[in-house]
Amino acid sequence: MNLKELKKNTKLNRALQLNVRCLLAGLAMLVIAVVLFVWAYFIATKDLGEPKNFTDLLANSDTKEGMYASLTVTDEPFVFAEYDDGLTSDKFYFLWNGEFTHIGYLDYSTFDDLRTKTAEVNSPTITGITKKIPDDVLDLAIEAYNEILGVTLLTRDNCSDYLGLYYIDVVTPAYDNGIQIVGGIIFLMLALIMLIVYFIRQGKTKKGIRSRSESEWKKIFSELDNDDTKFYKRLNLYLTENYIVDLSNGLRIVEYKDIVWMYQFQMNQYGITVNKNIVVATKNKEKVSIANMDNFMKRSKKDFEEIMNFIVSKNESIILGYTKENRKQMKEQYGIK
Repeated sequence: MNLKELKKNTKLNRALQLNVRCLLAGLAMLVIAVVLFVWAYFIATKDLGEPKNFTDLLANSDTKEGMYASLTVTDEPFVFAEYDDGLTSDKFYFLWNGEFTHIGYLDYSTFDDLRTKTAEVNSPTITGITKKIPDDVLDLAIEAYNEILGVTLLTRDNCSDYLGLYYIDVVTPAYDNGIQIVGGIIFLMLALIMLIVYFIRQGKTKKGIRSRSESEWKKIFSELDNDDTKFYKRLNLYLTENYIVDLSNGLRIVEYKDIVWMYQFQMNQYGITVNKNIVVATKNKEKVSIANMDNFMKRSKKDFEEIMNFIVSKNESIILGYTKENRKQMKEQYGIK
């Protein structure tokens, strides 16, 4: 049998449908990731136009948050505030444009560049985004400015006349595409996970097809069409007269007579059961997880118990439970770990 023949069977085709859902979900998330990254790119390459003179903006009281501005710096910057005391961290500086004093938020490389170039004939110019001066930074600026002068000149009442109420930030990008980038990364990771799941499921489906001969498949098809076959839709599981046909993770076929050991397995995170399934081990040393049930499938718990009882009724010699004695017996008798 091959995938084309599998598609023709309305019951087993469900395995392929579940695989395709993973593929489509992965591709959809990949498209969303690409759209978000393209969106971020357009934001980053957006033309901000000509920067406005920061000194003029403050002098004319035209300054607003987020304006693209430029400032010619004529003297070496003087640091007065920092959130991180590292040598190369971003800091707040007094910046001078001739007789005008401003506040700027600079990274170390910009500060180092200004410190060198302000000694040259042509004063350097920086560009950045205008931002409101935080209250704690303003208090430090007033204190530092008065210390430099040696007199108490600046106060909260008159500081806007000397420093303004805005600073120029050259550290923060002139564009804000952080949400798009983070969203793109998240959807890209989800897309990769879904695509990996698809390839794993598809591989298991092909392996399941190869695991049985043509004569066995005819028998399985016949039993699947039998009215006595049990089908657990939420668990994607068929129990025929002689076979377990599990579609929850690809296509897996197990014959009852081959099962030697069966036990329940559950995965817990932070004390909460997030997944539960039945593990059947065969005399061929193969372990197969069937009837995968997450913690939200409350209605399937009754089915879960019914499945185990039905399998045991088909092979009463099955060893039940994951105990120390059973593990030792299975390892010694069948080499199952």
